[in-house]
Amino acid sequence: MRKWKRWAVFLLLFVVLAVGGSRTAQAEMLDMTKYNDDLITVSKVPHGKAGNKISIKMTVHNNGSKGDNYLRTIRLANADQYDQFYTYDDDDDDDSDSDSNISWSGKHFPFEADSNTFKEKRIDVKPGSSKSVTLTYKLRRDLAAGYYQAFFYIDDSLKVGINIWVSAYDGSSTEEDDNTKLDYDFSIGDNQQTPYAGYNQVMDFGVNLTNTGLKKVYDVRVDMQLDADITKFPFDINEGNYNRKMGDMESGQMVTVPYSMMVREDVKSGFFPIHYLVTYREEEGGEFSEPVDKVFYVRVKGKDDDELSADAGEQDRTKARIIVDSFETIPAEIYAGQPFELRVRMKNASSDVAASNIMFTFASEEVENTPIFTSESGSTSVVVNNMAPGATADLSMVFKAAPTAEQKSYRMTIQEQYDSPEFKNAKEEVKIALPVKQEPRLNTSTIDVMPDAIEVGSETNVMFGINNTGKVILYNVMARFEADSIQPSDAYVGNIKPGETGNVDTMLTAIAPTTDDGKVKIIISYEDENGVVSETEKEMLLNVSEAFSDDGMDGMDGMDNGMDADADAAQAGGAGRIAPMLVIAALVGAGVGVVVWKRKKKKIAGEKALEDELEEELDNELGEPEMTTADVSEDETKDVEKEQNDHLKRKKK
Repeated sequence: MRKWKRWAVFLLLFVVLAVGGSRTAQAEMLDMTKYNDDLITVSKVPHGKAGNKISIKMTVHNNGSKGDNYLRTIRLANADQYDQFYTYDDDDDDDSDSDSNISWSGKHFPFEADSNTFKEKRIDVKPGSSKSVTLTYKLRRDLAAGYYQAFFYIDDSLKVGINIWVSAYDGSSTEEDDNTKLDYDFSIGDNQQTPYAGYNQVMDFGVNLTNTGLKKVYDVRVDMQLDADITKFPFDINEGNYNRKMGDMESGQMVTVPYSMMVREDVKSGFFPIHYLVTYREEEGGEFSEPVDKVFYVRVKGKDDDELSADAGEQDRTKARIIVDSFETIPAEIYAGQPFELRVRMKNASSDVAASNIMFTFASEEVENTPIFTSESGSTSVVVNNMAPGATADLSMVFKAAPTAEQKSYRMTIQEQYDSPEFKNAKEEVKIALPVKQEPRLNTSTIDVMPDAIEVGSETNVMFGINNTGKVILYNVMARFEADSIQPSDAYVGNIKPGETGNVDTMLTAIAPTTDDGKVKIIISYEDENGVVSETEKEMLLNVSEAFSDDGMDGMDGMDNGMDADADAAQAGGAGRIAPMLVIAALVGAGVGVVVWKRKKKKIAGEKALEDELEEELDNELGEPEMTTADVSEDETKDVEKEQNDHLKRKKK
């Protein structure tokens, strides 16, 4: 019986200890409103998963008036300091059980601690203003699911706290879980180097702003925070405000906020944190959020860098800065294989450092261990005695571009070696780019013209090839045909690559007879990569004659039909018709048929008039009264027969 009672006591004790243990393993959600005394507000309880990072977003309010102190820093309270928060009691409230008190003493620090966990974060909240602050910490892996508290010190004196919700570790989550991201958050300065400028110089720079939140934001605005204190703000203030409107930003989108600032003359060298307040709308047309403070660093060089200490090393001493002020080439365009003159104006850009014993050496870019630019004199160095601050020196040298150089820009390096008052044998180099062009070249194959003699109104076919024999592409190649005897015509060929051929195949229409030697101009045009048009001329031969008329043939037939109708005369007349037609056909083929035909027609008309006159004379003779054989002697009869025969011969002829 005693043994049974002893076991009952042990069991009761175990239950009590178990309940007490669970009490310390998991906290409750506490009312922080009056406890925080309106120093901070939280729009929603931060959520995190055990073993992962949690981002805690709060708005810090400086309720002081003008002339009061800034709220400068905030940091996480450590595990030992949690006792002070949990046992804190509001002395102004007599009811110890009031919700405004933190009276539960079951503490449990929920974060993993490392060297960065308890570092102060600078917030710089002005009196009468508020600022959004985001803090990120890693949760302990052994936390049970439930509410926990995060307590903070503002300026190491003001105590504030918030509730957080932690879900239990399930063994599958990672630190990259989306739960570690906020719906609305930004990062600044991603993927860029720190801007740098010296005193009295303009610093042109951009600040990369990234929407790292999960949601789109609207009407984003970035406001650079100015300060008249030169130890905090290194730039002259020339504008009324430096607020930049960047528009809407999708999740993950990056924008660059541009600035151009003059560095103050009396600034000290170093890195300066520049604060930017980022405001946005969570929905289009909604209210602006509390500003999110982001910090971006710039580096400036002040006059103090020019005052060297006695033990300053060689690399710490001031030297002149010699730059290329301008340059030109004569001729303006450099062609492969051709000489050119390079004129460079060098400038000592230092404001107060002189340079002396200066040697400039020109070093050409090389392709396959061969320099693209070679000096005709063999020397590539020029010496200048001295250059005062701000002074310039003109250098001139003749080079020749390699004939095999491709059409592109090549680098020319100008190596500098000089002395400055505090720096001997300083070595620097600057680079310029020189574009090299290749002369376009082309030729044509045999020009085929079929046929090469046509009548007005007829067409002929012209074919030939255009060969690109150069090393650059010929763009928009065209062939244009011009002559008084043809209708002007264009043939588009297109682009022709080096070593390739473009073909021309076009029809030309004759509009007038040829009055010269029959030459037709072929103007071949092409463009370079900049659209500049060049032309070259070729020639071809084409004879154009008047069109042959059918009316001339009808007149010829009428003339032949008027010849004598008897058998012999008809045979002679038929031969007469065929012969002129053959002659005319041959003359037309030679391109002069019309003129010859007119002359032939005139000659035939003259011969016909003579023939008519002889026939009339003979008819008169034959028309006399017929004589009988008794009246005509034998000799007279022979004479008449002879005369008739002669007449027939003349007629046949």
